[in-house]
Amino acid sequence: MPQLDKFTYFTQFFWSCLLLFTFYIPICNDGDGVLGISRILKLRNQLVSHRGNKIRSNDPNSLEDISRKGFSTGLSYMYSSLFEVSQWCKTVDLLGKRRKITLISCFGEISGSRGMERNILYLISKSSYNTSSSRITCKNDIMLIHVPHGQGS
Repeated sequence: MPQLDKFTYFTQFFWSCLLLFTFYIPICNDGDGVLGISRILKLRNQLVSHRGNKIRSNDPNSLEDISRKGFSTGLSYMYSSLFEVSQWCKTVDLLGKRRKITLISCFGEISGSRGMERNILYLISKSSYNTSSSRITCKNDIMLIHVPHGQGS
């Protein structure tokens, strides 16, 4: 930044202050400005806290009900997606049987704890070798791996 003499510095300071105060007053005094947003946020926080207290006071088991509904919804989504995947696999398998081509060689599921992740991946890589020890590509294998992340090893 260049060094300014006293006169240039004063004029820059003057115009900066004039612009700041010119725009500061309309922004802050306007209902939709900064102060209006802060009023809206305060009102929103009061309504949210009031609604939260109302839910807690009426039903002590409401959190359990909410979590139960959430888990059941997630479970239904998971089962519906698994059903769609199995339908797709059946369709692809049927298409392959018509053309006498193996499109999917295996479809399976593996479940295990968090500590078994490496062992599961080792077993999958080991199963991808055939008798002549040459690597088989896994493009025809579909494997669902279930590893719950909430458990320790």
